[in-house]
Amino acid sequence: MSRKKNRKGGLIGVRKDPDFKAKRVTAPDRKKIGKGKASGSRQQEAELVQQQAANAQKKDPRHGSKEPVALGVAKPAAKPAAKPAKAKAKVELTPEKELAMLEADTRLESLIDVLDEGGEISKQEQQWVDKQLARHAELLAKLGLSEEAEEAEALDDDEQLWRSLNSSSLDQYKD
Repeated sequence: MSRKKNRKGGLIGVRKDPDFKAKRVTAPDRKKIGKGKASGSRQQEAELVQQQAANAQKKDPRHGSKEPVALGVAKPAAKPAAKPAKAKAKVELTPEKELAMLEADTRLESLIDVLDEGGEISKQEQQWVDKQLARHAELLAKLGLSEEAEEAEALDDDEQLWRSLNSSSLDQYKD
């Protein structure tokens, strides 16, 4: 019998091993140096030109310094004086309101507590406390709420006489 021919091209013989070829020495992998421009670069350049033209139209034509230019003889420019801070108008408080504010002051209370416990505070704080306490005493005297006035009213006449006798100096009556 004869062999039947077919149209498929197949392998005629045994395949060769790839090891059979001489090994070539290849250069290490590196980035290929491109030749020419990248694809689509013509369209990108056209878009950039259009964007630059749009930005140029949006720019303010009045560019430059806004400072006035001296047209005469150049004198040393005096720097504008700093505007004085507007003095805050102090609202006059009534003595009752001022006394209430002093008595409600938490900073003053905490510093007095530190002093009562025997702690030390800075000189500035001590001066501030002294000033506040002096103002407190003034307000109490002004309003007639001082402890001495209340005690004097509370004591009867006999005790007031005894206290005045004890507080007076008897040195003037000595011979």
